[in-house]
Amino acid sequence: MSASVVPPGTPGPDLALAPEAWLAAHPALSSRLVFRHAAARFAEEDARVVFLEADLGGGGDPFESRHPQRYFNLGICEATMLDMACGLAHVGHTVIAHSFAAFGVMRACEQVRLNMAYARANVKLVCDYGGVAGAFFGPTHHAIEDLAVLRAMPNLTVVSPADGLETVHATRAMLAYDGPVYLRLGRNRVTRLDGPRPPFELGRAALLREGDDVGLLAHGEVGVSVALEAARLLEAQGLSARVLNVHTLKPLDEEAVRETASRTRLLVTVEEHNVLGGLGSAVCETVCALDLNRRVLRVGLQDRYDAVAGSHEALLRGHGLEGGLVAERILGVLPRTAVFAVGSEARRD
Repeated sequence: MSASVVPPGTPGPDLALAPEAWLAAHPALSSRLVFRHAAARFAEEDARVVFLEADLGGGGDPFESRHPQRYFNLGICEATMLDMACGLAHVGHTVIAHSFAAFGVMRACEQVRLNMAYARANVKLVCDYGGVAGAFFGPTHHAIEDLAVLRAMPNLTVVSPADGLETVHATRAMLAYDGPVYLRLGRNRVTRLDGPRPPFELGRAALLREGDDVGLLAHGEVGVSVALEAARLLEAQGLSARVLNVHTLKPLDEEAVRETASRTRLLVTVEEHNVLGGLGSAVCETVCALDLNRRVLRVGLQDRYDAVAGSHEALLRGHGLEGGLVAERILGVLPRTAVFAVGSEARRD
């Protein structure tokens, strides 16, 4: 039986009522598999939820197993899938449309724009293989531009959960939200973050760590993990880092950006996406619009396609997306920042 399958009626915690306990009972599931189980469980509470698939699933998929009359695997036809999803939404369904990010966003871009975003269709486009998680499949399966493209579309909410628990909360939240949502996931990375966190709310960033030297604003599973590791390494060097999990890229929590800028000397964005157009760009726009007077260091995928196949971790290192490399960049920048006004006081390095 596939590792992704937890048969209905299996003894153990209820994912909806006790997600932390459920995740502890299934420690090997990646966020994309956690999403599948969460969608199947929450669909038990809402008969309007329908799941469309673009040649994925199989192997006793939890949604197909529990709700066979509401599960449709359409094959490799993302544009058609989005057309069908928006039609079903028009007659009252809450529709999940699932594919790889490179195909669900780029191949079906016109359908996402006109049928989903423009029409405010109640469709949840959920895509795996965000960033370079496709790794050895090469640039055809990498999604390094998807956030930039969808962030520019009016009416569209854009979310990337940081770990398995946040994936459960994000799935519940997007199904309860009446409108188009893009939920971006990775591939096989298994992430379970420790420590307390505030309740999940679409559009509201989550403070994971307090600090007053560096403000690390991170998006997605890789971005948040790398930011937390960089914060730990910086602490060993005598620098404290505030870590903000910006799980909702759009609408951006501008007040959280403002507060982080007021409390720290340098803003650093961390994301598994091209440094152009994603979180880094969104934060820079906010810093300029609100006149926050802070330098922003953007960490992410460099503006290139990786034609050389390799592991996910190797590709991330090649782009500098590793805790130690991020900490080194920050240590190289801070000494060059002479005087910063933090609140009503001036601070020097």
